[in-house]
Amino acid sequence: MNKGKNFIDRSVFEDTLSQIDTAEGAKYQDIATIYGDLSRLVVGIIATTPPRELQDMYNKLGWGGNANVRAMHAAAEQWYKTHHPQRLP
Repeated sequence: MNKGKNFIDRSVFEDTLSQIDTAEGAKYQDIATIYGDLSRLVVGIIATTPPRELQDMYNKLGWGGNANVRAMHAAAEQWYKTHHPQRLP
């Protein structure tokens, strides 16, 4: 089975985004900002979603087995505590 590359890997994200045009038909320029927005959104979703729901979502999206959602959830919460404690939901 080809597992492919992780979307969250910055080089993969940049390569993927380079294949997409803006609504106006141009290429995206501020990739660092878009990548940062992606990171904040993902960490926010993971930190505010209970691990059981994360596992259910993982399986509903077609990924088999058990993801280590507890570790992902805890890491996302830790990121908030370290970098943005005032924003921790």
